[in-house]
Amino acid sequence: MPPKKKPVTASNAVTQSSSATTAIPTTINITPVAVTAVPTTAVQKKIQWCWAGDSGAGASQDILVEYDSKVNSEIESQYQMHLLKPKIIKYLKFKLDKERYIDFKKMVQSRYDDPNKMRTVERQEIIPGSALPPPSTNATTKRRRKIINSDDSDTDSENSDSSSDSDISDDSDDEDDEDYIARWFWAGDSGGGPSKGGGHQDIWVEYDDMNMRKKLEKAFSIGKKKLKVDNERFVDFQNMLQRRYDDESKRRNLKREDPLKVRPTKKLTKSQKISNATTALNAMAASHGTTTPTTTITSTSTAPVTRSSSKGQMIASNGNGATTTTTTTTTSSTTQKPTLTSTMSTISISSIIKCPNTWTDVDSMNYKEVDVKPHENEFQWMSKLFSQTISSNHKGMGTLSPIVFNDLKVTRVVRVQNPMLWVSYHARKQKILDDNNGSCPPIHSVITNIPGSPELDKKANELFLFHGLNVSSVAGIAKFGFDPRFCSLDGMFGAGLYFAENSSKSNQYCHGGACTCSGFQATSCKCKPSDEVCLLVCRVVMGDCLVENVFRGNGPGQFWNGRRTEPKKPNNINIYNSVIGESKPNYGPKAALQLREYIVYESSQVFVEYKVYFKRVK
Repeated sequence: MPPKKKPVTASNAVTQSSSATTAIPTTINITPVAVTAVPTTAVQKKIQWCWAGDSGAGASQDILVEYDSKVNSEIESQYQMHLLKPKIIKYLKFKLDKERYIDFKKMVQSRYDDPNKMRTVERQEIIPGSALPPPSTNATTKRRRKIINSDDSDTDSENSDSSSDSDISDDSDDEDDEDYIARWFWAGDSGGGPSKGGGHQDIWVEYDDMNMRKKLEKAFSIGKKKLKVDNERFVDFQNMLQRRYDDESKRRNLKREDPLKVRPTKKLTKSQKISNATTALNAMAASHGTTTPTTTITSTSTAPVTRSSSKGQMIASNGNGATTTTTTTTTSSTTQKPTLTSTMSTISISSIIKCPNTWTDVDSMNYKEVDVKPHENEFQWMSKLFSQTISSNHKGMGTLSPIVFNDLKVTRVVRVQNPMLWVSYHARKQKILDDNNGSCPPIHSVITNIPGSPELDKKANELFLFHGLNVSSVAGIAKFGFDPRFCSLDGMFGAGLYFAENSSKSNQYCHGGACTCSGFQATSCKCKPSDEVCLLVCRVVMGDCLVENVFRGNGPGQFWNGRRTEPKKPNNINIYNSVIGESKPNYGPKAALQLREYIVYESSQVFVEYKVYFKRVK
């Protein structure tokens, strides 16, 4: 496919003749020009799709070739539909011609006759005010991953994700400080392992090779599910495990520690800002099919000019009573019909996906984490949420967590902005509302409903709830969401996703530092009071909820035994959307729980909105 030809931009040329002693002519001839209106609104970014071409001399997929403007718009339109409606298969592939198509999931251009013959495709966002990426540069060539064969090759390139990812190249700056790279660990065995009297997966071993750390972080940041470690092992990002190729059941936990530093943004000089603005305007003009007008004026009359009625004439007075009449002819530029792509670019993504109003800089559908500063309202609300929901049963005494505390002090709050999972979550919430005629029976006495929280949909019984876990599992769940397939049937209410309204209850499941435990394992927990641990604060859509006041049991033949789905309503047709295990303080002594539990069975009813790091304080 031929590369897109960039329109030639002509520079303004104004030719003046010195006429200090020359008489003013009676007519000024002005060359017909193409007039382009200068936009008064903010310059929007441009989306450009490219495919990997060959520069020649035996090179393969080492340059980027732009699709032409019409195809580019069509690709972007379908790509947006693919993002907003991921479950509709027909949007997964875009037909280029009779021979080729684009697979959005793999981000490749493939052939119909042989899908193994692929070329990578890239989606570039050209942001006004920044330097425009050229179609092919040394940096682009360096970033090209050599994992996909060219169209002329017959070699099978449809390898597994893990083997492909081993070739992810490092495109970060050479001057990157390693403090900016997240630290990665796997669970090792102390004392030589159980066979030698040591422990099993009881210590964290860091990936100390800087290149490996960068590969792990890059693969994780772009949403890869697997990455090859060596010929025997690979990383499963979705479940945060290191597995073996020969037996995937042999696995070790994985942990990611967030980088604590943020690279400062370099300030642009005044000249750089002017240069970037000029470049952006030229790019905008090029993307709309217009050119910079060229005007030639053959006179230097300085007389004031006034416009006459409607015939395109201007009357100029020379100050001595004489006037000159100037007839102007303008040729309108070709007007390009707005495409779906240009229309969508003027609408913010946040308004399309209806994300929370606390999200910032939502300029793409990519996963993003935002550090909430201590002086911000969100941080202060979170601190109150943790302190005010500590149960009196847990203060100042040992519980399932071996560390005695009187307060849970929030140290860091990270807001998770995950548009892809948000779209699924929002769609599920809307479906629940539709099924319940726009409003669900309210849930009373929810203690997480404290002032200052981000907006919630009360009609859908949307709540902020806690989920405790080992810090090693935080990154995978925040990025990919919960997976009910890994839930245990031994749970009190079956294999569901369990949440609490008490921070101290979820704290019993939190482990950090050198501890590799998961769940409430007080006897084997190695957490220290100084360890920083993490809780997930999630939005949960409860919808029409079954409140289990008196527990009906999970033994053989009992109501909750073997359950993986929501219970049915009395009509035996419709289902409840969630379950609440009621507590003794709310119902009385017949209730089985000291503190409430909230359970859902659909992962799309949960959205991880915050990773909250805290310490147990006496």
